[in-house]
Amino acid sequence: MICGLSGELAIPAQQVVELLRALPKEWQEWADRDDNRLDPVTTAVLADLVRQLADQIDLACIEIASTA
Repeated sequence: MICGLSGELAIPAQQVVELLRALPKEWQEWADRDDNRLDPVTTAVLADLVRQLADQIDLACIEIASTA
């Protein structure tokens, strides 16, 4: 679970991770289209950063679950 600043539940972490994993796929599809103005290198870098963030959230949740 991902908590808000007040400590109350805001959204399940799994949903956040799923969203973060879906975004780069969509960006890549957009970048592959001929009618876009996206820079493929920038798109790839941003997609990689978002994937890394999803991985970090996954690892943090695994760590929390394994110590509970």
